[in-house]
Amino acid sequence: MDTIKTKMTSKIAIPILNGFEILNIQEIIRCEADGNYCKIISPSNHDSNQPEIRIVSRNLKEICGNLSKKGFIRIHHSHLINPLYIKKVLKSNGGIIEMVDGMKIRITQNKETLLHEIFDSVPKI
Repeated sequence: MDTIKTKMTSKIAIPILNGFEILNIQEIIRCEADGNYCKIISPSNHDSNQPEIRIVSRNLKEICGNLSKKGFIRIHHSHLINPLYIKKVLKSNGGIIEMVDGMKIRITQNKETLLHEIFDSVPKI
C-alpha cells in the first residue's frame, strides 16, 4: 500500500463534471488564472501542435499550494509554470519566458533571480 501512495504523489486529481481526472504532475506545462477558475495546460495525446486545456473551478492560489511543492514556479500573478517546459528565456521587456505551447509570459521582477538560477543550471554551448 505504501508503494502505491508513493507513486500517487506524482499525480494530481482535478475535478471534472462527473468525478475526477488524474493527471501526471510532470505532464502539466502550466496553469493560468482565469478569474475564479484556472486553466491547466498539458500536452495533447491527439494533436502534438495543440495543448490540452482543462478548466477547473479552483483559483491559482489553491493550485499553486499543491504544485509549488513539486517544482512549479509562479512567475506572474496569473501564471504558474513547470520549468521543465520552458522553451526560451528572452531578455526583452524585463524578461519573458516562452513555454513549449507557444505562450509567452512576462516574468514578475521578484522571480527573476529564481529563473536565473534555473537557467544557470542548464548547460550552454
